[in-house]
Amino acid sequence: MENGWIIALYFSGIAACLGIATSLKIKVRIFQKHLMPTSMLAGTIGFIALQLARYVFGWLDEETLRRIQHELGYLVSHLMAIGFIALALKDRNKKRNTDIVNTGYAIVKTYMVQGIIGLAVSLLLVKFVYPDLFPPLGMMLPLGFAQGPGQAVNVGIKWEEAGFTDGANIGLAIANFGFLWALIGGVPFLNFLLKRVYKNQKKYSIHEVKDMELEKYTKRTISIPKSTHIDDLTIQLLLIGSAYLVTYLLIWGLSQILFPLGTFGETVSEMLWGFNFVIGTVVALVARTFMDKLRVKRVIRHNYADNYLLQRISSAAFDFMITASLAAVSISVLRENLIPILIITTVGGLSMMVYCYYLGKMIYKDEQLEHIIALYGMWTGTITTGIALLREIDPYSKSRVPENLVLGSGFAIFVGFPLMFILALPLQGFKLNQPVYYFWTFVAMIAMDILMTILLYLNRPGKKQKVKN
Repeated sequence: MENGWIIALYFSGIAACLGIATSLKIKVRIFQKHLMPTSMLAGTIGFIALQLARYVFGWLDEETLRRIQHELGYLVSHLMAIGFIALALKDRNKKRNTDIVNTGYAIVKTYMVQGIIGLAVSLLLVKFVYPDLFPPLGMMLPLGFAQGPGQAVNVGIKWEEAGFTDGANIGLAIANFGFLWALIGGVPFLNFLLKRVYKNQKKYSIHEVKDMELEKYTKRTISIPKSTHIDDLTIQLLLIGSAYLVTYLLIWGLSQILFPLGTFGETVSEMLWGFNFVIGTVVALVARTFMDKLRVKRVIRHNYADNYLLQRISSAAFDFMITASLAAVSISVLRENLIPILIITTVGGLSMMVYCYYLGKMIYKDEQLEHIIALYGMWTGTITTGIALLREIDPYSKSRVPENLVLGSGFAIFVGFPLMFILALPLQGFKLNQPVYYFWTFVAMIAMDILMTILLYLNRPGKKQKVKN
């Protein structure tokens, strides 16, 4: 693209899709009634626009379309990292909350459960139905469902380098089927729970839901004097950009250490680049802690991070990410792999309903239904879809569930760090054509799942009271 306009066109194209979707949500009654977030509607518009440009009007050739989809995939991965870094930089209450800790353990446990289910299904498909299928394909289930399109794209790109054809786009497809399970499957699931289990709860009409945001009462926290002559938003972008630069340098440095260690070192190095949002979040959390300590010691006298602006940046990044992820799905890739993807995502979507119900009853004493339905939405889509489902029964954000989801995700990053090494095992098995690595992948995931279950049991609601009595 001449004069470097390609980046500007991606930004303006996604923005245009969001603008059209916003207008439809405001003006068209059918979209007002629907639970679909505006960003998902925008992504659908972007997807249709690209398909029309290629297959109806002929404005794009197949190579150009594939390049656009691939570059949108890269954009998705970076937007996800920016969104999580912004959340991690926020100032928050440091008081220990059992529900936050339990949510973190549950998130890591869910990665393992979805990985076990997904890998088992894909290996069975390879054995009995599709012998040419990429064996570790099922490991895309926890990446696309529990972690979202950004992580599915990240790992898919690295798997493409190892021989997984169209890995990034297949990861996007699985993530977007997860969105469908979250919204199309989530509402009937919620209604079933309301009618059969939690009969005293109220479900609100979408028209009753007003002024709902993830953190409705987020306050400004920045305290720098205006004499610095720098805009508050600029400072937040400075903090995020600095954290992301450190993230890049850290991953690059670790890769230089791992790469000479042989095939497994190369594989783990590739996975590190795929976990840019995890490492970026850790860097941001460390930076936040370091800044707090410097303020206590009066080395720095002002709070540079602003909770309100960081939340807005994060939300905007996630809106652009979801829009880009849906727009980037390839019809040709989806057509070639539709049946395996449908089987894996259907098993994943149905199993999550049962799993979320029983796990929610086990680990939460208060607001059980709110946690169950929000976790189902998050573990099939993203935090955004989890909150969208939660709004059906908690329209004014009175519960602590959103806080538990966000902070629990941050806690899970530390606990679930071994996941990147586990993900390297099946890829190593594919590279070396040694299926025994798939067995060790199951062993590692089952061991991690058992550990998380034990921690959840020891931290279960009411345990401390029972011990005291």
